[in-house]
Amino acid sequence: MSTWATLRTIPTVLGLMVRAPGWAINYSRNYKRAKKEFKRQLIEQGVPLGDAEDLADLFPFKMSEMIETARSLN
Repeated sequence: MSTWATLRTIPTVLGLMVRAPGWAINYSRNYKRAKKEFKRQLIEQGVPLGDAEDLADLFPFKMSEMIETARSLN
């Protein structure tokens, strides 16, 4: 890689390093909000509280699962 390409890449990489934690926090908040809403809707539909909690725990794509998948790819 040439020096010019390296110099152009550094600000992009630094920008991603600064933004990535914010993206992870937003994803985590949105996930928790969606899971809570899913559980609330289940309870409104008449699903017992214990069953609603079990089903809400199955709500997909936790951030920790995504991080583990990313680590396993390396």
